[in-house]
Amino acid sequence: MDCYVYFRVASHNADAARQAVAELFAQTAARFGVTGRLQWRADASARDTAAGTTTWMERYDDVDRAFVAALPLLAAECGLTVLIDGERHAECFADAPPPCA
Repeated sequence: MDCYVYFRVASHNADAARQAVAELFAQTAARFGVTGRLQWRADASARDTAAGTTTWMERYDDVDRAFVAALPLLAAECGLTVLIDGERHAECFADAPPPCA
């Protein structure tokens, strides 16, 4: 399954949060062999504009439930959770089976 974790970062925390995400990705690679990708919203939402934040997303492909369960602790260890505005939200998706022939 693929896991997407989204959260908001205030502009004044962006540099520190980016460093924390880099550390998080180093930890996921070292501990689980999983490479993460960082993305952010291409067009600011009304909420982001009003709050001075940007929505960021971590993306992890082909992971298992143990990896997903470990992510909150890893994010805290890397200092990311104190730099974001609100909570981190994880959603996981699996490939749909092919249609019947």
